[in-house]
Amino acid sequence: MMVKLVFRGLVAHRARLLLSTVAVVAGVAFVAGTLIFSATLDRSFDRAFDDLGRGTDVIVRSQRAFEPGLGERASDRPVPASVLASVQDVDGVAKAHGVVTGFAAVVDRHGRIAGSEPQTGVAWDGDRDLSLPRLTSGRPPAAPDEIATDVTTARDAGYRIGDRVTVALLSGTRTFRLTGLFEVGDSALSGAISMTAFAPGTAMRVLSDHPGTYVRIVVHADDGVSQQRLRDAVAAALPPGIEAVTGRRAIDEQAGSFTEILKVMRTFLLVFALIAVFVGSFIIFNTFAMLVTARVKELALLRAVGASRGQVTRSVLGEAAGVGLAGSTLGLAAGAGVAAGLARLLSAVTGGELPVGTLVLPASAVVASYAVGMPVTLAAAFVPARRASRIPPVAALREGTAPPRPLRRRVVCGTGVSVAGAGLIAAGFAADGRAALTLTGAGALAVFAGVVTVSPVLSRPAIRVLAWPFARWGGSAGRMGGRNALREPRQTAATASALTIGLALIATVSVIVQSMASSVDRQLDAGLTADYQVTGRSQVTPVGADAARAVAGVAGVRTAIPIRTARFRLDGSVRTATAGSPGGLLAHFRLPLQAGSSSAGGDELLVGATVAKAQGWKAGTTIGGEYQDGTRRRFRIAGVYADRPSLTPSAPTMIINWAGYRAHDPDAPVDRIEINVTTATRGALEKALAPWPNLELKDRAQIKDDAAGDIDLFLDLVLGLLVLSVLVAALGIVNTLALAVTERTREIGMLRALGMQRRQLRRMIRCEAVVVSLFGAVLGVGTGVLLGIVLQHALAAGDGGMEVLAIPYGRLAVCVAAAAAIGVAAAVWPARRAARLNVLQAIATE
Repeated sequence: MMVKLVFRGLVAHRARLLLSTVAVVAGVAFVAGTLIFSATLDRSFDRAFDDLGRGTDVIVRSQRAFEPGLGERASDRPVPASVLASVQDVDGVAKAHGVVTGFAAVVDRHGRIAGSEPQTGVAWDGDRDLSLPRLTSGRPPAAPDEIATDVTTARDAGYRIGDRVTVALLSGTRTFRLTGLFEVGDSALSGAISMTAFAPGTAMRVLSDHPGTYVRIVVHADDGVSQQRLRDAVAAALPPGIEAVTGRRAIDEQAGSFTEILKVMRTFLLVFALIAVFVGSFIIFNTFAMLVTARVKELALLRAVGASRGQVTRSVLGEAAGVGLAGSTLGLAAGAGVAAGLARLLSAVTGGELPVGTLVLPASAVVASYAVGMPVTLAAAFVPARRASRIPPVAALREGTAPPRPLRRRVVCGTGVSVAGAGLIAAGFAADGRAALTLTGAGALAVFAGVVTVSPVLSRPAIRVLAWPFARWGGSAGRMGGRNALREPRQTAATASALTIGLALIATVSVIVQSMASSVDRQLDAGLTADYQVTGRSQVTPVGADAARAVAGVAGVRTAIPIRTARFRLDGSVRTATAGSPGGLLAHFRLPLQAGSSSAGGDELLVGATVAKAQGWKAGTTIGGEYQDGTRRRFRIAGVYADRPSLTPSAPTMIINWAGYRAHDPDAPVDRIEINVTTATRGALEKALAPWPNLELKDRAQIKDDAAGDIDLFLDLVLGLLVLSVLVAALGIVNTLALAVTERTREIGMLRALGMQRRQLRRMIRCEAVVVSLFGAVLGVGTGVLLGIVLQHALAAGDGGMEVLAIPYGRLAVCVAAAAAIGVAAAVWPARRAARLNVLQAIATE
C-alpha cells in the first residue's frame, strides 16, 4: 500500500520534484564524468605505453638509485657500446639494439617549432619488433643530411617528401632533406608524439653528448623465453653500474608518473564535483521541506486512517529515493557529455589535444553515481521526512498552516560552532608549520558552518536592508517582493545557502590567489637578480649547455649561469638542489652566508636557513645519502645561508658543487640560464640564441608576466569549475520560487482580483528572487573574504611565502552583480507561470 502511495506522490508532485532531480543530475554527472574521463585517459595511456614497449622483453640501462619525481626530467648515464656485444651473446636473446635518442624538433617555414611536445630525435631502426616508427611513404634516412619525421609534424609544418627541413638540436639548428614519413605506433597517442628519425651514424653525432654510447639497449627474446628468465640471464652478463629490467617493469615505470598525474587530476575534479553535490543537497532539503509544509493535511489524513509515523517517514523517503534514482541514472548518462567537455577544457588549458579516443564507462562511475546520488538525496530529505512523521492526525481538521518554529536552537548551535571555529583559528595562529595551517583551516570551516546555521536569523535584518531600494523605488510590487522574502526565514536561508556556499568558495579562492599573485610580484621585485632568463618553450623543452656558452660570449654579458637541478637521497628522502659554483650562486642570488663556508666541494652542501631549521641541520652536520647512480656518501653541510621563502622557485633552497656532482649525473638537465649584463642589448642576446628556436629569452617584465599568467590560468580553471555549483544554486532559486507560486496560488488569485496587473506580479516575484540572491551573495562573499584573510594569514606565518594580503574588490563586486542577474533569470519561469494563472481557478484553490 505504501509503495503505491510513494508512486502516486511522485506522479502527483512530478513538476515540483523536477528541479531537485536536475540538481542531482548536475552533481552526479560531474562525478560520473570525472571518473569516465579519468578511465578513458588511463586506457589511452595504458595502450600507448604497451605500444611503446611492444616487442621489448628486456631493457638494459644504467642503474638508478631512485626514480624521477612527478614532473621531473630524468637523466640517465650512458651505456657503453661494448655492453651491446655482451648482451647479444646471451642465450635466449633473439636480437638486441642500442637506442640513441635526444632532443630534435622540426622548425616550420616561419621559424617556429612544429609538432607536439616533447619533440624527440631517434636513430632509424626498421626492425618492427623493437622500433616504434612505421614508414608510410618515402624511404628511411640513409645519408648524413637526411631525416624522416612523423606524418602529423610534417603536416603541421607544411613539409613534403623532398623538402629541405630545418631541425633544432641542443647544439643548434641544421638543415636536412626529408626522405620519408612515418606513424608512431598504433595507439591514440600516435598523433600526439613528435619524432624525427636520423640515419644511425648521424643520430650518434647530433643527438648524443657521449659518442660510442647508448641511452639504453632493448632486447627481444627468443620464442618461448619469458621476460623474467631473459632478464636474469642478461643481468649476469652486465658490468657494475648497469642493470637489466623486464619490459613490463619499464613500461610500468614510464606509466607511473602519468598515473600519478591522473590521480591528482581526478582528485582535483572530484572535489569540485562533490561541492556541486553538496550544494544540490540544499535544494533537495528545501524542496521536501516545502512539500511537507504544503501537504500537511494530506499527511495528517494518512495518520488519521492508520498510517504509523514510520510509514509516513518511509513514504517521504520513498519519494526522495525515486528522485535520487532518477537523478543518478540521468546523471550517469550525462556523465559522458561531461567527460567530453572536460577533455576539451583541459585541452584548451594545456594548449594541446588530449588523446582521449573512445570514452570508457568504468564500473566505478556506475557505482559512484548511485553511491553519491541516492544517499545524498535520502540524507537531504531525512529531516523533512521526520518532520512529516510528527504531524498529528488532528492537523487534517485545522485551517491554515502551522506556526513557524522558533530559531532559538539554530542560534545556539550556530553560535557554538562559530565560537569553536574561532578558537581553532586562534590556536592555529599560535602554532607553527603544518599544524598551524590544519588548525586554521578546520577553524575556518567551522566558522563557515556556523554562519550557514544561523543564516535564517541573519536573513531578517539583512533582507530588510537589501529590500529597501525595491520598496523605495519599486512601488507596491517591490514592497511585497521584499516582504515575501521575509515570510519564511528558514526557506529563504536554505534557498540562499546554496548560492552562499558557491560564492563563498569563489571569494575565498579569489582572495588566496590574488594574495598569491601580489606576493609573487613582490618576491620577484625583491629577489629577481637576473637581467634576463633563457628557458625552454615549455617545461619539457631542454636547454643546452651550448646555448649558455653562446650567450656568455656576447660582448657586455657579465655572467651567464646555467641553473641545473641535482637529485640525491638524504637521510632516506630524495632531495633536489641547484648544481653550480656555490660561491657564484650565492653571489648571483644575493644570499648572505650565515654560518660555515661558501667553499663547498665534493660531497658538501650549502643549505638555506629554512630547510636547515626544519631538518635540524647546521654547519658541520653530516648526513648519510646516495647519488642517483647508487654511490653512497656521507654529505656534509658546509654552510647555511639566509634564503627567501618564495611561492616560485626563484632562488635555490640547497646548493651542491657541479664539479663534484657531475661525475654522478653528467647529463643533469639545465632548467634555465640566468644572464646579467653590463652593456649587452636584447638584440645581441637574441642574435646569439638564433640557432635555438626552441628557447625563449625573457626580461624581468616578461618573467613577472609569465608568473602572473600561470596564476591567472589556475584561478580561471578553479572558478570555471566552481561555476557549476553556482548554476546548481540558481536552480535552487528557480525551484523555491516555483514551489512558492504553487503554495501561494490562492493569494496570487486574490491579488489579481484586487487589481494587480500581470507585469506587477512578475515584478514582485523578480524582486523576491533578486533579494534572496543578493542575501546569499553578500553572505557568501563576506564569509569567503573573511576565510580568505584567515587562510592568507596562516600561510604568511608559515614558510609558504604568501606575505601580501590582496582582496580583488572588482571581481567580488562582479560576483554580487552576477548574483542579482541570477535572481532575475531564475524568476523568469516562475513569474510567467504565476502571471498566467486563471484568476477564478486560483481563488478557488484550497
